[in-house]
Amino acid sequence: MNTAGSAVQRRIVLVHGAAHGAWCWESVVPLLEAGDFEVQAPDLPGLGDDPLPAADVRFDDYVARIVDVLRSGPDPAVLVGHSLAGGPVSRAAEECPGKVSKLIYLAAYVPVDGESLGDIGFAEMPDSAGRAIRPSTEKGAHEFDPEVVARYFYNRCDNETARRAIARLRPQATAPLAEPIRISAGSWGALSKLYVVCTDDRALPPRMQEWLCDRAGLRKRYFDSDHSPFLSDPAGFADLLREEAARE
Repeated sequence: MNTAGSAVQRRIVLVHGAAHGAWCWESVVPLLEAGDFEVQAPDLPGLGDDPLPAADVRFDDYVARIVDVLRSGPDPAVLVGHSLAGGPVSRAAEECPGKVSKLIYLAAYVPVDGESLGDIGFAEMPDSAGRAIRPSTEKGAHEFDPEVVARYFYNRCDNETARRAIARLRPQATAPLAEPIRISAGSWGALSKLYVVCTDDRALPPRMQEWLCDRAGLRKRYFDSDHSPFLSDPAGFADLLREEAARE
């Protein structure tokens, strides 16, 4: 169901994944704005430039931030969730489906009702970003080892782009990963949805992305990129978003 019919949806909300911030979309936002899109990219609590300590962050804080952004404008938005953000964008869409014209999962977690982000066990996967996770000195958080994380998140990025990104990563709050996510067939299930499989993703292997997509019954689209197409191919990723904004 597309709540606004077949017209191009001109509002796009971009939600970053674990350890990142709104900064990760910086190369994509101007490309979309040049095409007359209104783009909003919030920092999730405790990440990016948000000051909340990791120990105080809960899953509902993520959801509330996204819901506030969705409700800040009169028009429904194409809501994009990357990686870990697949969980909170799902719940935010459940809470205000009238503000979402399409839900796009970018190499992202897709929940089933009652499942938490931690239930899948990404950290234990031998060929994933789990290999880069280490304990953090910040209470209530873990982090990604800067010595090895580039090979998982940024393997298609040039060295300078990867270096700048790694320098801006923050410890990831652990508590939100354990909280169950509630979604329903009548709300989240009725929305138009797309899963973008990143084919050279070393953080969340493509076969795992396909499994998440297929078990949820989502439309699937393949994109030739690493886990971070907003950095490695911002022009190509912006083109994809423009096409999907125009597709019912």
